Formats: sequence, C-alpha cells, structure tokens
Amino acid sequence: MKRVALSGAAGILVALPGIVQAQSSVTLYGLVDAGIAYTNNQRGAHNFQATSGKLNGSRWGLKGVEDLGGGYKALFTLENGFRVNDGALAQGGREFGRQAFVGVAKSGIGTFTLGRQYDPNTDLVAAYAGPGFWSPSTHVGDNDNLNQTFRINNAVKFRSDTFAGFTVDALYGFSNQASNGAGQGFGNNRAWGVAANYVNGPLSLGGGYVRLDHPNVATNTSGAVGGASTTSGDDYSGAFFYGINGGVTRQQIAVAGANYAFGGAATLGFAFSHTQLDYNDGSSRKFNNYDVNGRYNVTPTTTLVGVYTFTDGRANNLPGTNGASLKPRWHQFTLGVDYVLSKRTDLYLSAVYQLASGDASTRVGNGYQKVAAIADAGAPSSTNRQVAAFGGVRVRF
Repeated sequence: MKRVALSGAAGILVALPGIVQAQSSVTLYGLVDAGIAYTNNQRGAHNFQATSGKLNGSRWGLKGVEDLGGGYKALFTLENGFRVNDGALAQGGREFGRQAFVGVAKSGIGTFTLGRQYDPNTDLVAAYAGPGFWSPSTHVGDNDNLNQTFRINNAVKFRSDTFAGFTVDALYGFSNQASNGAGQGFGNNRAWGVAANYVNGPLSLGGGYVRLDHPNVATNTSGAVGGASTTSGDDYSGAFFYGINGGVTRQQIAVAGANYAFGGAATLGFAFSHTQLDYNDGSSRKFNNYDVNGRYNVTPTTTLVGVYTFTDGRANNLPGTNGASLKPRWHQFTLGVDYVLSKRTDLYLSAVYQLASGDASTRVGNGYQKVAAIADAGAPSSTNRQVAAFGGVRVRF
C-alpha cells in the first residue's frame, strides 16, 4: 500500500477546502492476480484458460481517514474490481463494485458505515472455511457466499471494536422500495445479517446468519443485491444448482467455524454452513457444507493448503418431477501451494477434484443429471467428476 498524506494546502485537493486535516490520510492500494487454468472436462471437453483473480479478485482502491478528535474519525473506502486478462470491470461493470462506503468510527466502541459492503459472515466467519482464504476451494456454486459472489447494496453496518476477544458485526441492506397496500414492497429485495467471533490466543471461533428476502425480484433491481436483471458473476443470480435462476423468495445462510494455530507453522480449521433457498413455486433447495482445512508453513516462503468439503444437498418439490425430492452430494478436495517471492509478490498453484454423488444434481434439458461443477473452473463437467488446476502470480501494492 502507498500512503499519501493530505493537508489543507495539498494542491491536488485544493477544491476541497475545510474538510482535509493534517491528521488525515488517503491510502492507495490494490492487488493484481492473473494466471492459467486447466480443466479436464467442461461439457465433455478439456480446456486451457487465461484467468484473472483465481486466488484473489484483482482490485484497486482508496481508503481515507480523517481524525475528528475525541476518539472519533471519519473514513471511507472505494474499491474497484477488474479482470486482468481483458481489462474489463468486474461486479457487473460497477466502477466501485467491490466496496463503496463512508462512515464514522469511535475508539472503544466501533465503526458505523453506509454503502455497498460485505455481509457479516464475510467479515467475521468466512476465514474459517476454505473459500475464505483459498478461492479455488469455493463450495459448490458458492451457495453460502463465503467467496463473495454478491455484496450488499444500500447497506448500513455496525462493527464493534474488540472487547475481551469478542467482535460483533451487524448489517441491514435496504430494498429502497416503499410498501404497497398489501404490505409488500419494503421487504422486496432487502437483506440483513449478524455475526460474531472470539479470539483467545491460538483459538478463534465465530458464527453468523444472513437473510435475503426476494433477492432477485424483477420489480426491484436496485435493492440490496442487484436484482434479477443482473447477470454478472459478482451479484445475485438465483439458484446455485438445478439450472434454475429467478423466483427466489428467501435465502438464508448460517455459518459457524473455528481455527486453532499450532505455534507459527500450522493452522487447522473447521467450518459448517447451511444455506436454504425457498422459491415462489413452492420448491426449495438446501445445502449443508462441512469444511475441514489446514495450512502449514513449510518454510518462511512456502505454505501448503489442504481443504476437504462435503456438501449435502436436498431439493424438494422440483418442477417437472411430480413433487419429487432429490438428495445430491458433492465431495471436493483441494490442494494448494503458495510461494512468496517478496513482501508483495507470490506464486500459487492449486489442484481441485470434485465428485458428485447421491441423486442427480443439475438440470439438463428437461431432465436432471449427476454433474460435477467446480466453482472456479467455468463450465460444469459432462460427468459426475471434474478436475481443475489453477496457477498464477499475485502482486499487491
């Protein structure tokens, strides 16, 4: 990161008199991640791809802070996401699609912010699961949003300072829509959530809950999560399996996890998440993700990562099945290595294997098939197995 001191006489900010103090600062920061991926089966054929952001999404941003005195400070963050391979904007083409918020913090109490922000599970719980620190291990379809498929628009958030090891995070995302005569509208594409974690020496644990109401409703595309008209990879797009998008009346995500650090060399983690999607046709989809992960520092410059995830799914009253219930399952194994070249640059390599078992998992044409689909690999397999490898370079500034 590069810090740029600001003053009232700073020439570049001369148009902003009276709001810049000597104690204020703006930080320019960013990350560029690009590489190559191989997948053994995408709809029946293998594929080599140029990639962007497979370990971390590429971005650049500005963070600002102004000391207001008395333990208070004003702050803001504007963070842009982009794809390195073609230079295009990510997050649906938004200029600051990753984050865009402003707020006030009070030392000893916490921080209150308004704008486009991460949900509380991302802030305090995602790091306990593989997707929270190693993106190629994303749970099938990112059904629990632990790899940040979507952010929350129109959000007000409070995050407490840490007290006796505890931190609390709460958020509400407005629908920005008035209620109608039937008592609907205000909850038409809104979101809310709360999470907490506790850190005591080598032990860290946390849990959280996020709920989305009518998240992809076509009548309010400017609500908390973008709406049905948004089809980009970083906003809500409906169901995460069975090939159905649209008609979600409610999504609920509950997550819990824990880490234990063994000295400075190894960390062992466990996470559980439950996701439920309810549809306006009376059907529902549920996912239970069981995640065991470990990190081991072989040397000061080399870290090994291993993640196993078992996803237990259930689909009830699927259309075209005469009300049948299906119970698909996925086993996913991820192995990765990160090699540090400098304080700002590292190389990474990751291999992922996914096996779909149980009942059929994906809608193909008018029927359902048992199909593997690694979240970061692109297109799903034509069979119940898929293998992918990701390699690249990541530079921070």
